Amino acid sequence: MTRYKGRLKTIAVIGATALAALAMTAVVPVAALAASESGDWRPVFDLVMRWVNFLILAFVIFKFSRAPIKSFLENRKQEISSGIKALEAEKEKIVAEIEKNRQKLEDSRERLTRLKERIVLAGEKNKQKIIEDAENESKLMLESAGQKMNSRIHGAQAALRTELVDLAARMAMEKLPSEVTEQDHQKYIDAYLSETAET
Repeated sequence: MTRYKGRLKTIAVIGATALAALAMTAVVPVAALAASESGDWRPVFDLVMRWVNFLILAFVIFKFSRAPIKSFLENRKQEISSGIKALEAEKEKIVAEIEKNRQKLEDSRERLTRLKERIVLAGEKNKQKIIEDAENESKLMLESAGQKMNSRIHGAQAALRTELVDLAARMAMEKLPSEVTEQDHQKYIDAYLSETAET
C-alpha cells in the first residue's frame, strides 16, 4: 500500500509539472511578443531557456518515471484482472448454488407430486376396503337376519305342527271311540300279534 502511495505521489508531481508547463506555454508567447517589440533580447533568451529547462525536466520525468508508472499500471491491471476473476468465480459459485437450489426445488416438487399421488392412491384403497368391508358386513347381517327369520319360521312351523298334531289327536280321541268298533280292535290286535310273531 505504501508503494502505491509513493507512485501516486510521483504521478501527482508529474501531473503538476505538466500543468505548470501548459500554463507557461500560455503565458510565455505573450511575454515574448512584448519583448520582441521593445528590442530587448533577454526575455527571448529567458523564454528559450525555460523551454530548454522544461524539455530537460520532461525528459528526466519521462526517463525515470516511465518504468514506475508502467509498473504501477501493470500492477493495477493485474489487481483489476484478479478482482474480475474473483468476481467471476464468485458469480459462477452463486450461479451453481442457484442451479443447485433450483434442482432441489424441482426434486421437492416431484417428491411432493409422488407423495400426493401415493396419498390419493392409499385413500382410494382405503375407501375401496371400507366399501368392501361394509358390503361384507351387510351380507353377514342379511345372512344372520335370514337365518334368524328361517329359525323363527321353522320354530313357528314346528309349533304349528305340534298344535295341529295335538289338535288332531284331541279330535281323534274325541271321534275315534265312536268310530272304532270291537271288530276293528280285534283286527289291530291280530295284526300286531302276527307282526311280532314274524320278528
